[in-house]
Amino acid sequence: MRTNRHQYFLDLALRCAHQGTCLRRNFGAIIVDEYNTIVSTGYTGAPRNQMDCTEIGTCWRKEHNIPSGSNYERCRSVHAEMNALIQAGKLARGCILYLAGFDVDTGELTQIWPCFLCSKMIVNSGVSKVIMRTGEESYQEMDPMVLYQMRSREALGDDTQ
Repeated sequence: MRTNRHQYFLDLALRCAHQGTCLRRNFGAIIVDEYNTIVSTGYTGAPRNQMDCTEIGTCWRKEHNIPSGSNYERCRSVHAEMNALIQAGKLARGCILYLAGFDVDTGELTQIWPCFLCSKMIVNSGVSKVIMRTGEESYQEMDPMVLYQMRSREALGDDTQ
């Protein structure tokens, strides 16, 4: 049976996540335009022409006990969303960003929305909607501005706008 288009693109995003080189969690991102054409893809990995954690054989964040969800600037990887947005450039405007990820140790799907930095990039890119895989057959949609506001409150406190 044919899957709906959101499931199709989320399946592709999860496939992209398997290209990731993070030793903790890997994500894949697909940017799709209004005609359901893939504009770009991205996955978690080191900057171009740099060694990644799988090549080095260790995760600096793990070695230094940096908790998940904090101090992303202390990571050698570029997030999947960033990679997809960089590749798409201005073509991302008005598109949908599909995102799926998994925990490397357990293989289980993760339900972590884009970080504060990625949320800012998503808003500035003009992406119209973010769709995140939350289970094998389930997903959630979020407006980029709502995502940004959520992450902004977490990062900066409740008095932000």
